[in-house]
Amino acid sequence: MIIDFHTHVLPDEFRTDRSRILRSDPTFRALFSSPTARTASADDLLAEMDAGGIERAVILGYGWRDPAVARMANDYLIASAAKSKGRLVPFCSVNPRWGKGAIAEAVRCAEAGARGLGELHPDTQEFDVADEAVMGPLMAAAEALELIVTTHGSEPVGHAYPGKGTVTPERLFRLALHFPKVRFVFAHWGGGLPFYGLMPEVARAMRRVWFDSAATAFLYNPNVFQTVAAAAGVDRILFGSDYPLVSMKRAFSDAFGASLSPKESEAIFSGNALALLGEFGDS
Repeated sequence: MIIDFHTHVLPDEFRTDRSRILRSDPTFRALFSSPTARTASADDLLAEMDAGGIERAVILGYGWRDPAVARMANDYLIASAAKSKGRLVPFCSVNPRWGKGAIAEAVRCAEAGARGLGELHPDTQEFDVADEAVMGPLMAAAEALELIVTTHGSEPVGHAYPGKGTVTPERLFRLALHFPKVRFVFAHWGGGLPFYGLMPEVARAMRRVWFDSAATAFLYNPNVFQTVAAAAGVDRILFGSDYPLVSMKRAFSDAFGASLSPKESEAIFSGNALALLGEFGDS
């Protein structure tokens, strides 16, 4: 079994009414202002999964700042997951800056079947993940609702790219320290945070943190899989493509090129995801 823990789908309105949503939401502008930026529907994703032998996928929201845009996208994620007969697992978008509105949306989505929150995009949503006061109410809700929280992570060095931002390892480390009972997935290898996993204080803070491999093709060479496994533990790694930015075939090829052992492959491609989602064995 292969589970892709980082994919994105959007309803048709984001294509047919693109100009309005570009005006409405800064995150959509940051990521999709280029007319060549790719979006995908749930049907597109399922076809990609069938072609690549991917059995299940987590479908993430983006970090919307406009609550109406977020609700429209969240409804689509939940409905798409329900229609998929278990193949798609929905995470929904919220913004801590909405205050009580963020809690209400998290509760609404959880009651409708969402398994997590995210992907948070703190730069375009204009909050700091390291700010305990800002994050506290939403993280308390995530803990109470047993929701996994996925946030964007970015490298403090290297090339620039759309949406890179400032959610660097130091900020993510402080987020994990502030909320040790919340289960986090730090996307894009957490901007490099797991490389510090040999530091005892970092290892302690990451006991409930996982790292996905989304967009590896644009960030690292395949040795990143073995490096993170050695520094943070193979049980901390989740296979993710970042579809439709990266095709599932390319993402799988990158991971396959890491020369993983059968045991490591089983953990990264499905076992860790099943454990995090609270599922075990074949399903």
